[in-house]
Amino acid sequence: MFKVGIMQLVERTIIKKNHPNYKSLDALAFLSKNLYNMANYIVRQEFINKGNYLNYNKVQKLLQSGA
Repeated sequence: MFKVGIMQLVERTIIKKNHPNYKSLDALAFLSKNLYNMANYIVRQEFINKGNYLNYNKVQKLLQSGA
């Protein structure tokens, strides 16, 4: 069910507030955070209320349909 022992690498890039793209990237990061939180909420509620685990494709379809 769950993969164990896989390491996920991440890269962090720091952009100063005077960078020309700072406002756009800040807005996109904010929207990305909200999208992640909404998807996480949907998965948790489905699991708590119905005992079902929604996979990535099901959550994507729910979010695209305006759930």
